[in-house]
Amino acid sequence: LTAYVGVNSVVKAPRKGETVVVTAAAGATGSIAAQLAKVRGSRVVGVAGGPEKCQFLTNEMGLDGAIDYKDKTKSLRQQFEEQCPDGIDFLYDNVGGDCLNEALHHIAKHGRVVLCGAISQYGTTGKQQGPSNYIRLAEQSATMSGFVVLHYPFSMLMGFFHLLWFYFRGKVHGIEQVHEGGIKDFPKALEGLFHGGNIGK
Repeated sequence: LTAYVGVNSVVKAPRKGETVVVTAAAGATGSIAAQLAKVRGSRVVGVAGGPEKCQFLTNEMGLDGAIDYKDKTKSLRQQFEEQCPDGIDFLYDNVGGDCLNEALHHIAKHGRVVLCGAISQYGTTGKQQGPSNYIRLAEQSATMSGFVVLHYPFSMLMGFFHLLWFYFRGKVHGIEQVHEGGIKDFPKALEGLFHGGNIGK
């Protein structure tokens, strides 16, 4: 439901042919957000960490492109330039930090940015890193908005029925990663959520 609300109800929703970027696209929320943008006919690029996740985004989820923020051979800027040559029309951000900053550099005219989370900042003990590149929003007449899903009860209700419809039509799939083991293995599995060690939920 968080993905549905963020894609459809916070700012103007993605349109057919627009370039959409979803960060943490292999995660529980990002994977659904990316699929919903595809349902709307957008060109979707996912950001994830490592070649395995990027291959999953393009081969299994059918995204149009992937950016590997862990890539040591190409910078984030190079990858954004390659994958989004005409800029980013819609950004669904779950990460914050450097990834958000670089994406803002590539925001298109009248682009929209939805702030869902900031996984790169969770657990930091010092000052959180905000987007120093925010002036690009003014330069491109772009919009950035955060949201809390519970503030959109009507959209949540609509999302419940729409997601069921998309699921039964084969348009959206829930992605899960199961960890085998007992309760002693739970802390390690939980830690993986905050260090990019999982795919899906």
